[in-house]
Amino acid sequence: MMSHLFYFEWLQLRKTWSFRLTALIVPVIIGYSLLLGHQRVQDQHAQIQELLESEQTFYDDLAERRRAIELGESEVEHWFQNPGNPLVLAQFGGSGRYVFLSPKPLAALAAGQSDLFPYYGKIALTNRSAMRDNALENPVMQVAGPFDFAFVLVWLIPLFVITIGYDVLSREKEGGTLALLQSQPVSIQKILLMKVLFRFLVISGIVLLSVLVFGFLLGIPIGSQAVIPVLLAIIAYIAFWFALCVLVNWFSDSSAINAITLVGLWVLFVLIIPSLISLFASNQHPVPSRAMWVTDQRGIQQAVNEERHTFFESWKADHPEEVMDGDTPDFYLIWMQRLLTNEVIQDRVDEATERFNSPREQQVGVISKLRPLSPSMLMHHWMQQVAGTDAQRLQSLDGEMREFQKDWKGYFIPRFRQLKYFSAEEISQIPRLDFD
Repeated sequence: MMSHLFYFEWLQLRKTWSFRLTALIVPVIIGYSLLLGHQRVQDQHAQIQELLESEQTFYDDLAERRRAIELGESEVEHWFQNPGNPLVLAQFGGSGRYVFLSPKPLAALAAGQSDLFPYYGKIALTNRSAMRDNALENPVMQVAGPFDFAFVLVWLIPLFVITIGYDVLSREKEGGTLALLQSQPVSIQKILLMKVLFRFLVISGIVLLSVLVFGFLLGIPIGSQAVIPVLLAIIAYIAFWFALCVLVNWFSDSSAINAITLVGLWVLFVLIIPSLISLFASNQHPVPSRAMWVTDQRGIQQAVNEERHTFFESWKADHPEEVMDGDTPDFYLIWMQRLLTNEVIQDRVDEATERFNSPREQQVGVISKLRPLSPSMLMHHWMQQVAGTDAQRLQSLDGEMREFQKDWKGYFIPRFRQLKYFSAEEISQIPRLDFD
């Protein structure tokens, strides 16, 4: 019986313009979205590789110059020209290390917040700055967001489901064939479920096959175990929208009303509920203005700079063993004071940053609790987590940079305080961060 229902449903479905349009457009937009995602990830890998090579070249050149000085083949006139100087290695010119958040294997599926938050930055003794390679992009595109597979799945696929499923039962009623179906020895509920099940299998098959084929062609690791939860989530999300189609068809006899109702539900779950949740979280935990934050930073810097001599003298009294006695170069005390002042400023700025970010973290907590109210919102966030492009992971870049900068300072500053210059061999062994 099921095979007969499926067969006749196929004969009916393939003649409709909505199915033909869906079967044509869905693979195209999925393939295009995966292509854009693949190109984005490839560009990130290329950028990371380019920066690592430039960083390596910089320190290789310093090591060669230091080796020439050790062999007496070269001389330096100024302290900042000596590549063995800890300050030159850790602070000046192109010195410092890049810190990256490497793209995850399935990063091509969702651009997420990667168009807003940088995925790499650079640290030195006194600098810690996140960087981006898309600063000159069209601001309209920055607002609208990138076109990716997550957008196709969350926003567009439900519309195609509605196109296929809005009249699954109402057409029978309007065409006068419902009475014929009711005369069969099978309940109308079962017939409706079979018709919807067939359409669900067709749409799911088109979507999954498109993902698998284009993923394979583009080199996205769709054969890994990590992709199985993604495929199951896609099936569950499509099933949710078909369930809405069943519900609406059961209570309405008009295809027009069904279409309007389902589009209204799409607007509710995809647009209205996420907007209301975001608005509610913002009102519950308002974030201070950016101008106030910039003012606080400047106030901290000004206050510390006014007391820098006091800080330095107090520190020398507490750490006499870390300061060289006797004659020292002119730059020594200047930079000793500057490094200490910068450390005090960074500590105070970090404390102020935590206070500034606290309302934002509370907003995230509220949104996380209310996100299940919208399956679309829940699905989109989950796709970003799988792709590693969610805001929480990208914002962790600052923490990674802060931790590595502590190691960087711990490695160079003690040698600078004792003016222990690096040999050419030691330059090639300075620390680097293994990024994930």
